[in-house]
Amino acid sequence: MKFNSTKMLFYMFLIMGTLMSLSSNNWLGGWMGLEINMISFIPIIYSNFNYYTSESSMSYFIIQSMSSTLLIFGLVFSCLMNFSFLFDYYFIFISLCMSMGMAPFHMWLPGVVEGTSWESCFLLLTWQKLALLFLISNVLINYDLLILMVMITLIIGSFGGLNQGSLKKIFSYSSINMLGWIMMGMLSSNVMWMVYFIFYSFMIFGLFMFFHLMEINYLNQVVFGSFCSFNKIYFCICMFSIGGLPPLAGFLPKWMIIQSVIFYGNYFVCLIMVLSSLITLFYYIRICYLIILVNSVKMKFNYLSNFNFYLVNYFFFFNLFGFILILFFKTFI
Repeated sequence: MKFNSTKMLFYMFLIMGTLMSLSSNNWLGGWMGLEINMISFIPIIYSNFNYYTSESSMSYFIIQSMSSTLLIFGLVFSCLMNFSFLFDYYFIFISLCMSMGMAPFHMWLPGVVEGTSWESCFLLLTWQKLALLFLISNVLINYDLLILMVMITLIIGSFGGLNQGSLKKIFSYSSINMLGWIMMGMLSSNVMWMVYFIFYSFMIFGLFMFFHLMEINYLNQVVFGSFCSFNKIYFCICMFSIGGLPPLAGFLPKWMIIQSVIFYGNYFVCLIMVLSSLITLFYYIRICYLIILVNSVKMKFNYLSNFNFYLVNYFFFFNLFGFILILFFKTFI
């Protein structure tokens, strides 16, 4: 299904559901927004039909239904107890983490991402997490439990992508690792996690658009692809930026969060964050190695149109000079 009026309608409902959750002043409105968001996203997954689409959409529906049921149970329990117990917040927190794919409730995410298009993959790893992160920021949860989940998320997100041959699975584990950074930023400032989320979304959008235009889904396609010098440079700059290599755009949001974590005295968590970032940077460098040093056999010829070329240029310069923007944002944090 091409980008027609029906697909535009689902996108409108997708945006409306997220905005409803963001603007709601009660949990029931937030839950309704999440349900609208989920119902409108499943047809978008199905719009690019392939062998794995039905499995991915069904898996996504089952997981979101389970997390939604757990969320309703927690809200009902909270109303009965008049929000007097911390136990009811655990149900709400776990349901949101399950819906978002945060470790240790991440098992469904790589499989669902694998069966989607790059368009749906981008939405699943970014836009679908926005309302959930906003709701999690309003949940009172035990600090030690949150720190433990953050460390588990960082470790699984970094090590999970090492042995993957699918680019979509690699970026799904990268997204899991990103959630650990965002949760630590959330403990410091609401503005900090939002800035990190926005920068991460921009960085992977440019990269996913490149994969979509070049029709690349697996590492072996990177080896046998035909890339000009600019494509190779653009690809590597984007990968290094997402990995947090200084002085690119992806480094300074991580540096801001690390400074905040050190300020609150969480040195061990800071060590886990840095080590996990180095591990994710390793498998990003591995992909760059394939495209720069191994890529020599030209078997397919995918060239970018003038419009797509200029659009890719914008994201290239964003990754290259985005640290100037983050310095501007830092003055307001």
